[in-house]
Amino acid sequence: MKDYFQKYLPKKTNFIGIDVGTNSIKAAEVQIYDGVPLVTSLMFIPSPKGVWSDEVDEEKLVESLRELRNLSLNEVITCIGGEKVISRILRFPRMSDKELEAAIRFEVEKFVPTPLEQLIIRYVRLGEAAEGQEPIVNVLLFVVPAATVYQYYGIFSRAGLTVTAVDAQVFALWRLFGREVEGTVAIADIGMSTSYLVIVRDGEIRFARLLPVGGNILTKSVMVAFGVEFAEAERMKEEAGVMPVNSGGTPSEGWEQFADLETAVAVTNDRFPEGMRLDYVLRDGLAEITRELQRSLEFYVAQERVGVERLLLSGGTGKLRGVTDYLSGALQIPVELGIPDIEMAEGVAFDPSFSVAIGLALREVYA
Repeated sequence: MKDYFQKYLPKKTNFIGIDVGTNSIKAAEVQIYDGVPLVTSLMFIPSPKGVWSDEVDEEKLVESLRELRNLSLNEVITCIGGEKVISRILRFPRMSDKELEAAIRFEVEKFVPTPLEQLIIRYVRLGEAAEGQEPIVNVLLFVVPAATVYQYYGIFSRAGLTVTAVDAQVFALWRLFGREVEGTVAIADIGMSTSYLVIVRDGEIRFARLLPVGGNILTKSVMVAFGVEFAEAERMKEEAGVMPVNSGGTPSEGWEQFADLETAVAVTNDRFPEGMRLDYVLRDGLAEITRELQRSLEFYVAQERVGVERLLLSGGTGKLRGVTDYLSGALQIPVELGIPDIEMAEGVAFDPSFSVAIGLALREVYA
């Protein structure tokens, strides 16, 4: 293994990935020791409000990024997340690169109102699939406003950091979890406000979709149900976890009589203890995430006619106790926390909320 890495690894031996999320900024440093990638540090700082929205306070984001100046180098790899990037799987008949580029630009004009000259369009061929007598080319498309890319290059520069590449979360997750998988495996990275679902078959990306749900659904539900602030709701959520569920993912015994969350949380504490109420609230939020995952998985199966064998869970919500059992019962497939096959330095423990940041740092390692 070491001989393999030493032969193909770039001369540079130190890489940093920065994932700017809606709730936190995660930085991961990967160094090459004896030809083997090693995660040497993970850093976490809160994100300013408005990240990935039109209301972002650039100066506050610059100040936050400056807190990362104690990294060993100022060259970083980052990504643009949230709904700023449009990603889709498109299917075309087999054609030349020139024809494919023209076909993609034609498709983009149909669903993006912004003029093409104001967009950065990138695509990756995902391989071919037989459909009837004609081979079909699957293409993973990314579209982002050029102004957004230039804006973030400028923000990082003002923070004293040089962006060497802007990558996609899809590829970061694939590098960390999907490069060598066998069979058909889904990777779900559940962020704070959005989530990414990537499906890999025998090491190749076959499907990717941004989901408009994230862990803040659970936090906001706790805030409403118990009348607490965000930080307290996060603490309650993390300490409680989700109780074991049956195969259908139904609420705890005794809660089936309630038609909705608002009615359920109005029940008095002496009738249902706080722990049971919290369990119901968390499951109500998880139900929305589950529905989005289920719809995407069903769409993939209908398109590819291949079932998903298991799901690897990533992102901060993956740390919630009991969430893998809940999703496994609700989705009716094995669900487990994704554990990457990468070495961690002494004193550094893998945290699923850093998955994208680590995957970004590995961009040049597995190029």
